[in-house]
Formats: sequence, structure tokens, C-alpha cells
Amino acid sequence: MSPLPGRDGVRAAGEIVLTTRETWQRALEQAVREGGDVHVEMSGVTFVDVDGAHTLADAARRLPEGRRLVLHRPPATLRRVLEMFWPDQPAIEVSMS
Repeated sequence: MSPLPGRDGVRAAGEIVLTTRETWQRALEQAVREGGDVHVEMSGVTFVDVDGAHTLADAARRLPEGRRLVLHRPPATLRRVLEMFWPDQPAIEVSMS
């Protein structure tokens, strides 16, 4: 995890699984506290397990109304999991650019 230059959010890489979950959760919690939309650059992420997706959805749920969690280039499997389990989560936006 590393901060995103010029934006509120983080850059993630590798796998988001049991061994990296605590780092993932702390990074999202900090980004949610900072204010504004939260951007998560995920082009370097190869896999997100279901609990990692749940952590993401939970962070989006905690955002105040009007703020978004913008996922930039998330893995296709994460997009499918979010569509299956959290289809009505308006605070999550997927950007493929």
C-alpha cells in the first residue's frame, strides 16, 4: 500500500488476502477519515479474497453521504464479487481508466 499522489486514497498491489488484510483495512480506514472521495488504484492487484471485498464494502458503507470510494482498474473477479454481494452499494464506483 502506498499513498496516491495528488488524491485522497491508496495504491494497492499484489494480493489482498489473510496475510495482507490488516494493512488493507488500515489503509482504507485512514483514507475514509481523510475526507473527499477515496480513490483506490488497483491495477497492480492480482487477487482480492471475499473478506478483502467485504472490508472494501464496509469502508464504503462508512463514508458520509455524497462521498464515493472510486476503484481504479480493479481485478475482474473483484468487480464480479461486488456485483454479486453488494449490488446496491451506491458509494462504490468502478473506473476502468
